[in-house]
Amino acid sequence: MKKIYFVRHGESEGNRFKIHQSTDTPLTEIGLSQAEIVALRFNKIPDVEIIITSPCLRAQQTANAIANKNNLRIETNELFTEKRIPSQLIGLSHQSQQSLTIRGEIDKHLFEQDGKWRHSDEETVHEFVQRAGQVLEFLSQRAESKIIVVCHALILHMIFTKILNPTGNLETLYAINDHLEFNNTSISVAWYNCEQKQWKINCLNDHSHLG
Repeated sequence: MKKIYFVRHGESEGNRFKIHQSTDTPLTEIGLSQAEIVALRFNKIPDVEIIITSPCLRAQQTANAIANKNNLRIETNELFTEKRIPSQLIGLSHQSQQSLTIRGEIDKHLFEQDGKWRHSDEETVHEFVQRAGQVLEFLSQRAESKIIVVCHALILHMIFTKILNPTGNLETLYAINDHLEFNNTSISVAWYNCEQKQWKINCLNDHSHLG
């Protein structure tokens, strides 16, 4: 049996100001404090063997805080990065006209079955769903039995959506996806039964450590 602790990174500048983020968007002062607080929770969770983190700076900063307080090794893996958005959006407000127009265009093509339509250089929804499946396969094959994963809201949405409905079509997956929420530094826990080859959710979006 494997136990995976999924942690969303602390508050970033992009989260705070509601702007589209790059890979090097840092944590705010609040986010850094949140990372220190969630790190203390893992003092009470024994036998964690490794932290696997997204390469994005905000996730790295959160992972480093946890690692430093718990003497854990960090491994970086691109599978856990946030969903790649069109590069034209980076730095723009979520409510800017350009952002609304581009995201509206993408939404019009969201459920096209061939999955070939692409606005520009973003990760398509088909690619994103496939990557979430690759995340679960990757974690199921790890030798460690207790792992912390530090990543991002959208990839967490899709990982847990895939656990809940591993064979669903896009419409079904997004219907589930829309009803999940992951706060900054929340902890969500999933078990993997190696004999039955089955994932189960143990806990979602626990951010009680923030008060």
